[in-house]
Amino acid sequence: MTKARAAKEPPPIVEELHFRSDNAFLCMLLNRRTKQIRVIDFRAGALPAKRLFIQSVALREGVKKVMLLVEKDEVSSWTRVGFVREGTVPGFYKRSDGHLVGCVIGDRTASIEVSDAVQRQTDKTITAAKKRLEEFADTPKSITVKQATERQAQSARDTLWKKPSAAYGSFDNFGRDAARIYYEAASKKAKPNFISAEFQDCFGHSLVEVLRVPANDAELAATIAGLRTLGEDLKKREIVSAFAFAPFDNEVLSTAFLAAGYRKTGLLAQGVVTEGERSDAILWSRKLADPGGGDSSSEDYD
Repeated sequence: MTKARAAKEPPPIVEELHFRSDNAFLCMLLNRRTKQIRVIDFRAGALPAKRLFIQSVALREGVKKVMLLVEKDEVSSWTRVGFVREGTVPGFYKRSDGHLVGCVIGDRTASIEVSDAVQRQTDKTITAAKKRLEEFADTPKSITVKQATERQAQSARDTLWKKPSAAYGSFDNFGRDAARIYYEAASKKAKPNFISAEFQDCFGHSLVEVLRVPANDAELAATIAGLRTLGEDLKKREIVSAFAFAPFDNEVLSTAFLAAGYRKTGLLAQGVVTEGERSDAILWSRKLADPGGGDSSSEDYD
């Protein structure tokens, strides 16, 4: 490949960047589609140097949101360098929880936190969603849920993201060396939606994504059926926990996750992209199983 041709190729949507020194080693998963970075820290310590490297890459790439999932004893170290504890994923490490710390990148060292107004609106959104759960207790016979190929799901994703204001799920890598499964959920009365989970057998956790926000009740019922079917699939694969992110003020998605057995376990500043803009987000989690045996899906973490 010539240098001229290489120069014309766009950078990858998701790229791994590494920072390594005598006393620090971390990986950053940079997502240029959603302008977000997930950090995986392999070695404790050297937090100021790590923070400076993360911020320099984020500013260079126009990234607004950085997040990590860490063990409980690591949370205080990251909050001392400007990150905020934003939520918990029960069973993220199978037998222990993952604690999410995040940072909104700006001129200040300290991160922006979720406002009281957003907290109140989140409570209202969830309350309104809970009132609708009886409507979606059963799956209508007109709905079909079937496995989809990566090509089908990503083709639908690429079409949707041509108009970012219509997009929600990205189906991009959130972790390293993870597997993915896809389902298509459809109703005779509405367009199909795609549901996906990225999971890691070694840790037993999974990130769940919905391609687009349901536009009506028929699409919502199909999306709920898709989330339920996906949950059963993950259980069979012995995945312990599932988590997802959704806009704090979206009653439709709140209804979908509540109806599929998820609970609010966090609230993130600028956590997702919705309608082409970053929005504060609810962290939805579901404990699929107890690694010691049994089903813990009904346990309430709110």
